[in-house]
Amino acid sequence: MVSFGEGLRINAIEEVQKSRDLTLIEVSPGLRENGLVLIGDAKVEEIKKLGKLASPYVKDAYVSPSGTYFELSGIQEDYRTANELELAGGSWFESGQNQVVLGSDLWEKLEKTDGITIGTPLTSRLRLYGEDGKPRDKEVSFTPVGYLKPIGNDLDSGAFISLASAKELNKKEYYDGVLVKVESSSQVAETREQIEKLELSSSNAQDEINAVNRIMKGVTLVLAFFSSISLIVGGLMVVSTMVVSVYERTREIGISKALGASESDILRMFLAECLFIGALGGILGDLFGVIFSTLIDRIGRALLLSKLEIGSIEHLTALNFRILAAGFLISLFVSVLSGLYPAWRASKMDPVRALKQL
Repeated sequence: MVSFGEGLRINAIEEVQKSRDLTLIEVSPGLRENGLVLIGDAKVEEIKKLGKLASPYVKDAYVSPSGTYFELSGIQEDYRTANELELAGGSWFESGQNQVVLGSDLWEKLEKTDGITIGTPLTSRLRLYGEDGKPRDKEVSFTPVGYLKPIGNDLDSGAFISLASAKELNKKEYYDGVLVKVESSSQVAETREQIEKLELSSSNAQDEINAVNRIMKGVTLVLAFFSSISLIVGGLMVVSTMVVSVYERTREIGISKALGASESDILRMFLAECLFIGALGGILGDLFGVIFSTLIDRIGRALLLSKLEIGSIEHLTALNFRILAAGFLISLFVSVLSGLYPAWRASKMDPVRALKQL
């Protein structure tokens, strides 16, 4: 059960790692007591002084004539490089014009609902708010000039335009965020600390991994709780076995004590038997655990993939030395703990009464 929960956790983390780049950091406006810390050109320059690739961007939500909402990001070439955006068709936009490149999912959707083609203008609406707080719609005509290869994350459902064009359309003085790329994931924590010193917020794929770890640890604990019921049953069986053993060996205990065996000798004798039962149970438990985990991987994995219609998963369970060692040690602990009362009862037995009984 624990290996099944561990396998789910590892698979979930691997999915995050496949869809997200661990070396990318999303920087957003920060919060402080007297309000927001906005990202202007000065803040971007401060981030660039950290010696990392930093590409500012702006974002706005648009809606197509068919009612499809999409997020349009104004980006620079560094943003494309950092996210490894590659064209599947068409070409990249030119600065200063309302030319857009669409993500793979958005391209397929708009192609079906709005009948878009490369080079054909698409009129979309942008909702803005005036100084009086009242909403107003602004119509903007975009010309799709290309579409991207699938990436596997939310960028597939977005659209991209040059940063200069986006700022001109919306008259924005500040950026919505900055994409920062470091050389390796080991530099992320240090870089985020430096960014937070600039009073800005930051996020990274590691945040998602940490969230998945917390959730899946909870799931594993629940699975372990249900499997612990078998430990209670096993403990009661050990108590029952040892109580019967004490009863059946009353004469043996009486003779042993008559010949000079102390209470501690009798106690150790019965606890040694409990230890042997626990060791044997731990070994057999680990053995059957490995067998059932293998069966889940061979049979259950194919069934799960077919029912959920998800991508390929190499292993549905994850066995490691810690899980096997924990199973063995818990078996020993439960067995010895369950045998304490029968062993104590045997050690306190009066040898005269034990010899008279049988």
